Amino acid sequence: MRSRTQALWLLHLTVFLWGFTGIFGKLIQQGTLHLVYTRTIIAALGLALAAWWMGRSLSWRTPKLGIYLLTGLIITGHWITFYGAIKISTASIAAACLSTSTVFTALLEPIWFKRRVLAYEVVLGLIVIAALLLIFGLETDYRMGIAVGVLSALLSAWFNIINAVLVRHDDPVRISFYEIASVAVALGIGLLVAGDLPPPLWDLPTSDIVYHLLLGLACTSFPFVTGILVMRKLSPFTVMLTVNLEPVYTILIALLIWGEEERMRTGSYLGIALILICLFVNGWFQRRRDAAELAEPDPLAHG
Repeated sequence: MRSRTQALWLLHLTVFLWGFTGIFGKLIQQGTLHLVYTRTIIAALGLALAAWWMGRSLSWRTPKLGIYLLTGLIITGHWITFYGAIKISTASIAAACLSTSTVFTALLEPIWFKRRVLAYEVVLGLIVIAALLLIFGLETDYRMGIAVGVLSALLSAWFNIINAVLVRHDDPVRISFYEIASVAVALGIGLLVAGDLPPPLWDLPTSDIVYHLLLGLACTSFPFVTGILVMRKLSPFTVMLTVNLEPVYTILIALLIWGEEERMRTGSYLGIALILICLFVNGWFQRRRDAAELAEPDPLAHG
């Protein structure tokens, strides 16, 4: 991946695949914890096979291993709250709540990257909050689902910023493997202690097997690696703002599958439109910043 444009195309493909995670989360008949556990087992195996095929090392001998494992715990919380929000509301509501990750990223990224807060990021973040409040005020039957979804967005912003730092020093495949494996281990221990381990994949209904394989491989293993990889060219804020397209894809697909069951009020779609506007405005600002950086003279060129 040599340019920012290539990174943006790859990011949009990644987000499109993520748009199906909420769909499969609703289609799969398992409960939230069993769903996340099975998903991560499949995803970790998929990453191990991909690493072997690409000749990538998964050696645990790295000083960052502890950070990978701790980040995996944050991801565990993100996935549990995301699928929990789906189960207690709708796929559309849970996906729409992920838009608030933009706000959390705008607040957290300057701390991690030791840069000044950019005014336009704060303004765009506030607009996203306003859009979410609009949705929250209209979708009164799903307020608990919205609250859980917003918590999921906070955790999503947190681990994506950490990964933006980690990818500067290690291979994204190895980072992804250990983070997802730690989710599987943490959930596996918890379910084992509770005496509630799910049945093996082959004992599930055929539809669940197919949906789990698609969720674990096409929507987790591949996009998880690419979602980290693009951060070598893109800022975490740009990544998180682009991820706001995920609810758009999820909502459109959910409407096609479930129709009226997933339909929201008209004002809620206005809120989603505001989020999309923020996405394009951010892209415009990013292009201006990139052009300004390229136009700056190299102080060493005239030495």
